[in-house]
Amino acid sequence: MTPALPVLCICGPSAAGKTTFAASLSKALQDSGRQPLLIACDDYYRQDWTPHPLFGYDTVEAIDDQALRADLSAAREGQAQTLRLYDMRTRCVQRRPIDTPYDVILLEGAYGPQHLMNDFPFSGVVYLEESFPWRLWRRLRRDVSDRHRSPRYVVRQMFVEMLPGERQFIEPLKLNASVVIRNQTKGLGQVLALLGSPGLGKV
Repeated sequence: MTPALPVLCICGPSAAGKTTFAASLSKALQDSGRQPLLIACDDYYRQDWTPHPLFGYDTVEAIDDQALRADLSAAREGQAQTLRLYDMRTRCVQRRPIDTPYDVILLEGAYGPQHLMNDFPFSGVVYLEESFPWRLWRRLRRDVSDRHRSPRYVVRQMFVEMLPGERQFIEPLKLNASVVIRNQTKGLGQVLALLGSPGLGKV
C-alpha cells in the first residue's frame, strides 16, 4: 500500500500572509526536490451561500466542508486529478486540473481547517499572526484591486463581520498549532524543520 502523503495546514486570520507564506514554503520545498500541491480553502466557499446575518462570509458555515474533505482526502492518497476553484468576484464554482505530480500537500486558509482539526491526520498545523493595522492595509489592497470592492465596503466588512468571525472561529485554531509564526522569514525555517521531524510526516 502506498503511504499517504503528508498534509501541512497553514491557518490564521485574514490577510495575515497565509497565501504568501504558502507560496514561499512551496518554493523552498521545490528547491529541495519536493513537489508540493497547494490547496486553498477559499476555493471551497459555498456557491449558493446566503451570508450569515452576523458574520457574512466570515464563518466556517460558508465553507463546503464535504467538498473540501473529499478533495483533500483524495489528494492525500495521491488520487486527486482536479481541485475546486471558486471565483471571489462572481461566486461561481468550477474545477481546475492538477497538471503536475505532487508528494506533499499544503492546505491554506482561514475558514475550512476548523472542520478538519478533530479527525484529519495533519502532519503539522502552522498558525500565522500579524498586527491588525498591517492586515487592514493588506486586505484593502487585495480586495480593492483584485475583487473590485470599494474601500468603504472592505473596512466595514473587516470591523463588522471579519473581527467577530476571527474571535469565534479562527483564534481557537491557535490551540491546535504545531508552531505559531509572527515573523515569516524565521518561520519558514521552523516549518521546514517541522516537516522533517520524525512522527510529523518527513518530506
